[in-house]
Amino acid sequence: MLQAYVIENGNLKPVSADPAALRTAYWIDVYEPTDEERKILEHALGYKLRVPEEPTKFQISTPLRSFDGTITLTALMLAGFEVHRPQMVTVSFIRGKGPLVTVTNGSPRGLAWLLEECGDWTPSDSTNAFSFLLDLIIEHATDVLDHVSGDLDRVNRALFQHRASRKRRLRIEASPRRRNQQLEHVLTELGHFREVLVKLRRSVLSFHRVVVLLRERDPDSGLAGKLKSFERELKALAEAEEDLSSTAAFMLDGAVGFIGILQSRTINIMTILGVLLTPPVLVASVYGMNFKHMPELDWTWGYGWALALMVCSALVMYVIVRVRGWL
Repeated sequence: MLQAYVIENGNLKPVSADPAALRTAYWIDVYEPTDEERKILEHALGYKLRVPEEPTKFQISTPLRSFDGTITLTALMLAGFEVHRPQMVTVSFIRGKGPLVTVTNGSPRGLAWLLEECGDWTPSDSTNAFSFLLDLIIEHATDVLDHVSGDLDRVNRALFQHRASRKRRLRIEASPRRRNQQLEHVLTELGHFREVLVKLRRSVLSFHRVVVLLRERDPDSGLAGKLKSFERELKALAEAEEDLSSTAAFMLDGAVGFIGILQSRTINIMTILGVLLTPPVLVASVYGMNFKHMPELDWTWGYGWALALMVCSALVMYVIVRVRGWL
């Protein structure tokens, strides 16, 4: 599939993919092209179309490549955040004498989803297509960080309950099952946010590498100033991602700590019950023996005496436990 775009009244407008329109297009987006579409595009632009590497790799082996008078820039990009299926997409930017061409690998819709998410961004007639797409990518990464930051704040409040009323905290503590379910949900969400942040960082570092290489290649070009600005913005995004990753790691440690506290509390209760019941069980074991010569077998109040002795022993152990601060 390939889609060509032109600028009309300051907005991107899709046009038909015929050879004449492809030569005069502002930007051409290509993904999963058929053999016929590949031939049409190669004939219109005059160079061979290359599909980028698989997005499963940790980093792109050759982020900048020159071939047939064109410069191909390849980077990784985060997609699928809005549908809770974050994935890495490989994007190649082919810059030559004609329009900018982007070729994606791993995305079923190319970069159309990026235009939909950043629909309020419109290029001017003088805007370079590569600069425009970099603006969209940085805006998308910023939006992802904003969403993750807000979600982490919500998870933080649910985890630590530092803003909840005392009545609500007591109600949560009185229901270990509900608290366990809440902590399991928190761990699931933190796992999702961690995956998003890790993949976003890979994407940001990948584009930072591309921008640095391109700026070093053409330090005196008209795009150098814009690339330097992009480099600063990408560095700021990487620092913000690192801060959010540290926050997510801290909350993960907090959730594990709360789970450990709940388990320790349960074990402590079971241990105290065992300590309290040990003396009554010992009394019952002694008076439950069936030896032939046992004076207590003939006692009229032997049953009541055994019950009273068991209750008193349990109360004595309860007082000892309270005094020692175990309960």
